[in-house]
Amino acid sequence: MIMTQPRRGWNMRGIQARVILLVVLGVVASMLVPGWVAWRSVEALTERMLIERETDAAVAAQHLDNVVQREWRRLQEVASAPELVSAEGARTLTPRLEALRRAYLSGEILDRTFITDRAGRVRLAEPESSDAGKLVIAGATQALAADRPTASGLVHDARGEYIHLFVPIRDWTGKAVGLAVGEIRANSPRLTLLLREHPVAVGGSITVFDVAGQPFASSSPEPQASHLVHQQFIAERIASGQTARGTCTTCHGRKQAGEEELMAFVPVKQVRWGICLREPQAATLADANALRRSMLVWTPILFGLGVLFAYGAAQSVLRPVRILTKSAGLIAAGDLTRPIPPLGTDELGRLGQSLERMRSALGAFMAEIEQANTTLEQRVEQRTKELEGLYRQMAERDEARSRLLRQVITAQEDERKRLARELHDETCQTISALAMRLETAIARLPPGVDPAPMVEARMLAVRTLDELHRVIYDLRPSVLDDLGLWSAIRWYAERQLTPRGVAVRCEFTDVERRLPPLMETALFRVVQEAISNIARHAKAEQALIQCAVQHDVLTIEIEDDGEGFDRASVRRPSDEGHGWGLLGITERVEALGGKVEIDAAPGQGVRLVVTVRIPAEISRG
Repeated sequence: MIMTQPRRGWNMRGIQARVILLVVLGVVASMLVPGWVAWRSVEALTERMLIERETDAAVAAQHLDNVVQREWRRLQEVASAPELVSAEGARTLTPRLEALRRAYLSGEILDRTFITDRAGRVRLAEPESSDAGKLVIAGATQALAADRPTASGLVHDARGEYIHLFVPIRDWTGKAVGLAVGEIRANSPRLTLLLREHPVAVGGSITVFDVAGQPFASSSPEPQASHLVHQQFIAERIASGQTARGTCTTCHGRKQAGEEELMAFVPVKQVRWGICLREPQAATLADANALRRSMLVWTPILFGLGVLFAYGAAQSVLRPVRILTKSAGLIAAGDLTRPIPPLGTDELGRLGQSLERMRSALGAFMAEIEQANTTLEQRVEQRTKELEGLYRQMAERDEARSRLLRQVITAQEDERKRLARELHDETCQTISALAMRLETAIARLPPGVDPAPMVEARMLAVRTLDELHRVIYDLRPSVLDDLGLWSAIRWYAERQLTPRGVAVRCEFTDVERRLPPLMETALFRVVQEAISNIARHAKAEQALIQCAVQHDVLTIEIEDDGEGFDRASVRRPSDEGHGWGLLGITERVEALGGKVEIDAAPGQGVRLVVTVRIPAEISRG
């Protein structure tokens, strides 16, 4: 009896089967991906070329537009020249005729120039011809109705096909009495030469269309009728002022059926013409087509080589990979005591050697890492304690600064109160007594004595008393102590801004409660400085002051429509005094634990927003 071993099947989970399968798939993908990339590259190349052709067409359109503008200016000189007739009534070199001749001779694309009456009948022509007196220029009536420089569409008559440029001629009353006309013949050599200044590929062309989409000039000798299939499309683009680009499968006489070309269209907006640039597509994409053919040849070869390579790679990699897999599993499990056996000198052997060095070094690194972790934890703990101490010092310093600033503000306000009280109780009383004495002295003057000096002295005393009262109110307005912050803000804004012609509007929301005296004083000084800046520097016409309380936060917003300023110029106070007011505002608000936002730009006004948290006992009250 003969015993046979069972035949081993092709295990799809084995490395050999997977390597062969993956390489085969890789070869297939290497054939599909380049094909897709080549197709995308052809599309990208076509789009890039279309954009370039559209740019070339735009340059040609701008060039043509500039030339037409210059021709219009020459015709405008004809229309503006005086018309003088000689005593003999013959054709003499009058200023208008001289301008007409100059427009023809210096024209860049004009083949002939005319002067017509209102009906379009030619009165003067350059160059002169026997039929000039019989000509009637088509489109003259529409050009007069437009009452501005215009261009006609393509005109067909017994003389041929023409485009006309019109400029109205006015009499001394401004009424249009005729036209200065420039004539451009279809396929004019001048215009053709102008178009040929813009290079195109071999077999390409640049064509000019009128407002109806009819071609009347081209850089190539191609028959103009070949463009008529696009007439409606081009006329719509000219009317809407839109550009267009794409490929065009033409049936033109000089093209092979089905051959494609690149086309870019750009309107010439001033004269309502259009420029179309066309170039053959086949020559440009020759390299991409060659790439496609090469791929079809090399695909079977690469596929066969890939299968052979996959089989050999699977056989050479399978044995050492098993050993490396087992050793890597032990290392991953944390067993660093078993060395990896030598596997030869190839890549897998060097991989085994590297893995062995990694196993040896990993044990040493683990010990070093444990030691480093211990040292790092100690350093982190030490640095944390140092940072906590620094944070405490910073907090104490900020608190001391705020406390000192509040004391300074309190001292300032106390000094303001003292000065206001002394001015009111002493200086004001003295000046009042002086005014009364002057009034008594004026009443007791003997007859015949001029009282004017005494009256002037009394008026000066009264004016000085008014100024002292204003200074006293600025130092410590009584309305702030009597009626509170909101009434004081409204009173001060109307007192400072309304006399200067500034329309001020105050909007207060949920601000019925009184604030602590120190907070009210500091906020009033902030608003007072802002209002004073508007009155002195803003040159504003309107100002808005908004105060609102929401979620225990007080917001004061002051905005004007004045000249504004550059934030960078007042970032630091200058020796001339610029910036000190904003610095004082910021310091007062920061002393209350709030913040200030300033939005300003030259010519755009100023917006100042102050945000302060209200003490909890006040907000609940």
